[in-house]
Amino acid sequence: MATSATGSRCESSDLYSSCHESTGSGTLSAGAAKSSLHPLLKALVFRGYLTYDGSRYRTGPSIGALAAVDRPSIVPIAQPFMEDLLRQFVETVMLGRVVGGTLIYLHNVESNQVVRYSPPRVRPPSDHPSSTEKLYLAELDDEQIDRYIDEHIHPAKREVLRAEVLEARATGVAFNHGDTFPDLSAVAARIVVGDSLAACLAIGGPSRRIESRLNEIASATTYAANRIAKLLLR
Repeated sequence: MATSATGSRCESSDLYSSCHESTGSGTLSAGAAKSSLHPLLKALVFRGYLTYDGSRYRTGPSIGALAAVDRPSIVPIAQPFMEDLLRQFVETVMLGRVVGGTLIYLHNVESNQVVRYSPPRVRPPSDHPSSTEKLYLAELDDEQIDRYIDEHIHPAKREVLRAEVLEARATGVAFNHGDTFPDLSAVAARIVVGDSLAACLAIGGPSRRIESRLNEIASATTYAANRIAKLLLR
C-alpha cells in the first residue's frame, strides 16, 4: 500500500484482499478487531469497500465494482479517448460508475497542470451529487428521484437538483458547477450500452477554466462517450 499527502492509496486487488482477510465471511465485530487493523478498516470504510454500523464491519458497495470492471473491462476501450480529451483540454478525465450509491472511479487520466482536480478512487454518497452521480440519478423513475432527493438533499437544494437530473435524463449530459467542491466544475456524459448505463465519462477542473469552455467540453465528452459505447457493443 502506497501513501501520499492526500491519504492512503492502494490497488483494487490489494483492497479486496485486505477486506476479505479483515471481514472473513463478510462481517467483523468491532470488538474483535485488533488496534493494528483500525487504520486499514477506516480507510476501507472511507473508500466504500466496507461499511460500519457501529458494531460490525460489512463488505461495502465498492466490492461489487471490482468484478464489474472486468465484465468486460471498459477501461482499455475508454483509455485512448480519455487521452485524446486530456490532450484537447488539458484537464483531468475520469471514467466513473456508481455502485450501491457509491461513485467508483474506474480510471483517471490526470492533468499535469499545477492547479488541477485529482479525484479519489471512491466517492461515498453525499448531499451534493457530482455530474456523474446526477446521470445515475437520471436513470431512476420520477418517484425514486423524488424519494432520493427528499431523503438525502438539503431542502434549499432540492428543486435545483431535481431540474438538473431531469435535464440530464433528456440530454445524457450533466454538469457540476461547484456542487461538490468550491471552484470545481465538471461535465459528464453517459456511456450507454444497449439499455444499460455502463459508466460515465467526465472532465473536471478549476471552474474558471471549465466554465469558459463548457459547451465545447460537453460536446467532445459526449462524442467520446458515444464512440466508447459503440465499441463496447462489438
